[in-house]
Amino acid sequence: MSAEITHIEGVRDFLPWRAEVDHARSGAQLLDALISPRNARALIRTLPSEDLHGMIRRIGLSDSTELLALASGEQVRDILDTEIWIRDELSIERADAWMGALMHAGHDVLVQRVMALDDEVINWVVRRTVRVVVVEEPDDFVPEDIEHVVTPDNRLCIYFPESAPRDLPVKLLLDGLMQSDPVYCVDLLIHAQAALDSNLQEQAYRWRRGRMADRGYVDYYEALTIYTPPARQPVAAGPKEIDRDPPRRWLAPVVDPEARLAAALARLDDIEPVQASLGYVANMALSADRVEPWDLDAQAAVLRRLRAGLVLGLDSLAGPDADVETDARVLADVPVATIFRTGYGRMVEAASPIRRVRPALRIGPDPIGAVDLPALRPWAEALTGRHPTRPDGEPLADAADLQKARAVADTVAALVRVAVERPPERGLGAWLVTWLARDLLGIEGPGPLPADRLTDAHTALFADGALRPETAAAAESWWSRAGGDDAPGSKALTDAAVESMAAVAACDLEPRFLPLLWIG
Repeated sequence: MSAEITHIEGVRDFLPWRAEVDHARSGAQLLDALISPRNARALIRTLPSEDLHGMIRRIGLSDSTELLALASGEQVRDILDTEIWIRDELSIERADAWMGALMHAGHDVLVQRVMALDDEVINWVVRRTVRVVVVEEPDDFVPEDIEHVVTPDNRLCIYFPESAPRDLPVKLLLDGLMQSDPVYCVDLLIHAQAALDSNLQEQAYRWRRGRMADRGYVDYYEALTIYTPPARQPVAAGPKEIDRDPPRRWLAPVVDPEARLAAALARLDDIEPVQASLGYVANMALSADRVEPWDLDAQAAVLRRLRAGLVLGLDSLAGPDADVETDARVLADVPVATIFRTGYGRMVEAASPIRRVRPALRIGPDPIGAVDLPALRPWAEALTGRHPTRPDGEPLADAADLQKARAVADTVAALVRVAVERPPERGLGAWLVTWLARDLLGIEGPGPLPADRLTDAHTALFADGALRPETAAAAESWWSRAGGDDAPGSKALTDAAVESMAAVAACDLEPRFLPLLWIG
C-alpha cells in the first residue's frame, strides 16, 4: 500500500474502496466506484499510474473527464508518456484526443495538467498548432487573412493556420496562461516558434525514457537479448510439498490461462520474485518488438508468444510429463528469461530449415511468392516472419505445432536445394510434371511438352482424379536423382500436381500453370 494512503482522511475506507473498484463489472460501475467517495481525489491520487491508465481505458477516454480532473498532474504525465508517443516520436494525432479530454474536464484542469508536462512537450504542442509573428510596428501592422489573435500589448500576432477544431484546446490553454501568467505565455509562444521540432522531441524523449525505465520499461537494445539462445542452466532436483490454495496474481491469468504454468505458479513458496521476473521479461519482449504501450492488440500477441515460450521452456527443462512440483521447482531455480528463451529457441529451431533458405526464395512485392504450393504456402509465410508462428498467427505452442513446422520447413528447404542445383524454367511443379510426362511417354528433348501430347501426358500421370501409383514411384525416383533427400519434397510437388491438374480436362492441361516454387 502506498505510504501516501496513511495521510488520507478516512483511510479506513481505502481497502473497501479499492475492492469495490477492482470488482466493478462495467466501465460505468468502475467510474462510479472511483469518483463517488467524498475523498475521491485523495484516493485516486494514490493509484499507480498504470492502474489509473487501465481504468481510463476500460471506462473510455470520452467518459473519463471527471477522473482526469481528480487525477494528479504526475499521473496524467505518466499516462501521456504512454499514450502520445510512437517509438521515439511524439504524435500530434494521439495527443489531440487527450488534449480534447482534458479540455472537457474543465479549463483549469486543461491548464494545470498541461503545465505538469515537460517544457519540451508543451512547446511542441504549441508549435504544432500556432504560428507567431513578432509585431515590430504595431500601428502599421496588417495581419494575414487567416484566423489570428493579437496579444494585449500588440507585440505578438498568433496565427492558427489550420483553423481546425483540434486547435481549440491550445487556444484555451493559451488564454488561461495569458490570464494567469502573461510573461510565461509570451515566452512560451516565442520559444515555441524559434525551437526545432527535432530538438524538442529529442529532449522530451530523454525525459520520457528515464521515467519509463523507472516504471520497468526496458531499453530496446537490452531487450533484444530476450530472443537469443540461452546458456544451459541446471535444474534443482527433489519435489516440494506445498499445500495451500493457488495465489491469485495478475500475471498468472494474463501470462498463462493454460493449466501448466498457472498451476506451477500456484505451487511456489514465494511467488513475488518469479512474478517480478515475469513482468520484466514481458516488458523485454514488448520492447524488443517495439510494441507501443497503447497498442493493446500487439501487447496481447506478445504475451501469447511469451506464454507459449514459457510452456515450451518448461517442457524442455522439466520434461514433457513433469508434475506440477517439478515445474514449480524450475520456475523457482531457473531465471524466467532463460525458461522463455529456451522455449522460444525451440520455435526458431523448428523453423530453421526454411529460415536458412529464405534468401533463395523469390523476393518481391509478394515476399513468400516462391512457395505457391497450396499445402505449404500458409505455413511458409508464417514460419519466415520475424517470429515463427502458425498460419493463424498464433505462436508455436506445443509439440504438435513444432512437429508440423519442422516438417514444412524441411520440405521447403529440400525444394529449394533441388531448384538451386537444377533451376527449372517455370518452377519445380511444372518441371516435375513435364519431366514425368516425358519419361513415361518416352518424349525426348528440352522445353514444354508438345501440344499434341498433352492428352497422353494427362492419361499417363493421372487416373480417376489421382496420381497413378507408378507415377508416384517415378516422382520419388526423379526427386532422389535431382538431389532431394526426403520423400515429403516430392510428395508436396505431386500433391500440387494432383490438386491443380488431375481434375482438369486433358485438353486444358498446361503444366506451366501449376503452383510454382520460384527461385530468384
